[in-house]
Amino acid sequence: MSAPPAQPPEEDSSGAAGKAADSQLLIEQFLPTYDVGVVHADVFRAAPAQCYLVASELDLFQTPLIRTLIGIRGLPQRVARTIRGSGPPTTVEASRRTFRFRDMVDLGWISLGETPGVELVLGQVGRPWKGVAVSTHVPTTPEQFRSFDEPGFAKIATSLRVDPYGNGSSILTMETRVAITDDTSRRRFRRYWLVIGPFSLLIRRMALRLLATEFRRSTPGGPDGRGVG
Repeated sequence: MSAPPAQPPEEDSSGAAGKAADSQLLIEQFLPTYDVGVVHADVFRAAPAQCYLVASELDLFQTPLIRTLIGIRGLPQRVARTIRGSGPPTTVEASRRTFRFRDMVDLGWISLGETPGVELVLGQVGRPWKGVAVSTHVPTTPEQFRSFDEPGFAKIATSLRVDPYGNGSSILTMETRVAITDDTSRRRFRRYWLVIGPFSLLIRRMALRLLATEFRRSTPGGPDGRGVG
């Protein structure tokens, strides 16, 4: 039987009103209330343990277009650096050889928590609408991230979660939540997201397709790696 289509992105821009219903989500422990939430999910014909391992180690830079899109997402930082003359118009992400979910801890993100084989949550505090994306007062622990409330910043939590589905299949969910610490920054982020958001959403959709390709190479039984057992 074919898998359900990939779940469309869900966005909540209701001004700090977003609230997840499932308190068992690990991401809920770190950012339960948020301004913008984006969720992508799909079903894959792979056992949860395999799905989690492959998804967390998936190198998105296998696809040149994804590398380009990640570079476009960092456009505000590149423009600002060019104007200031403070360095070459590039981003750390675009200069890397690989881009895996776990690689993000080398790019200004911190590991907030992990339920092995189930969910991994990363966090970052920054100003993505400005030339310098990361705060100069970067939280370095999950506790600091949870309590951070300095005005002028965005708190971003992103998670990768795998749940069992049917016989030998899994649901993979990628979720990102953004909480803004003051009204002025909230308006700035919304303008930023209006431009950059579509590229970010496209990267996620392409990541799901790339993951399906990985399973198609290693797992028989499905035309595109998706499906239920």
